[in-house]
Parts: sequence; C-alpha cells; structure tokens
Amino acid sequence: MNTILVNSTLGKVEHIEEILPREFAVVTKWKEEGILAHLFIKEAAGGAVLVFNETDLAKVQALVSQLPLFPHFEKTEYTLLEKQF
Repeated sequence: MNTILVNSTLGKVEHIEEILPREFAVVTKWKEEGILAHLFIKEAAGGAVLVFNETDLAKVQALVSQLPLFPHFEKTEYTLLEKQF
C-alpha cells in the first residue's frame, strides 16, 4: 500500500491558540473520511508529520494548502512511500 508522508516545519505564529482548534477540526475530518492515516505533532510545536492514505501527490498538496496553519509553514516536504510490511 502506498502512502504520502508530509513533513511540515512551522514558523512563528501569532495567536496560534486561536488557529489550532480550526487546524485540528480539519485533520479530524480527514481522519474520519479515511484520507489521513496518522498525525504526529513535533515536540515544542515545531510542526507536524501527516501520513495520508491518499496516493495522489497533487491532491495531497491541495489538501495541505487548505490547513489554517499552512501560511505559516516554513518548509513542507512530501514523500511518496511504499509500505513493505
């Protein structure tokens, strides 16, 4: 099964406490819809790692760009993975 891993690095965000509930609402919806397999928050709020069930890179990029924190990402890496076991 293939998957896409997204590794984001978050820059400085003013009023992050106001944005986080909206961010978590989006990723929770993706999880419920089966689009997102896992979400890992980096220590010290330095970003996140998302593992998508989706294998279409363009679709994943479009989804990630909809995240409320996306404008604050300093770096976003997309990696296509093929699960071996």
